[in-house]
Amino acid sequence: MNHVKLLLGIVCLFAFIACGQGEKVEQSTKSDVKQPVEMVKEKAEGAAEATTEKTEAAVEMGKEKAEGATEAATEKTGAAVEMGKEKAEGATEMMKEKSE
Repeated sequence: MNHVKLLLGIVCLFAFIACGQGEKVEQSTKSDVKQPVEMVKEKAEGAAEATTEKTEAAVEMGKEKAEGATEAATEKTGAAVEMGKEKAEGATEMMKEKSE
């Protein structure tokens, strides 16, 4: 009896495949695989966009910091030049006084 059921099941399986139902199952499997692939592509694109935005923000922040550092260096340099001029003028006056 079990052998008959097994044989009948195998025959039904071959009939199922022969009727083209096997292709339909295969096609739905391909579309099922296509959906996750599309999801991965979308996530990758989203991650790439987020990375680009963060990189641009970091570059902008770097530019702002560089500009601030340049301004600070310019101010300090200007102050040092002024101090040097004042010392040079003072030394020149002292030399004039001593020479008189």
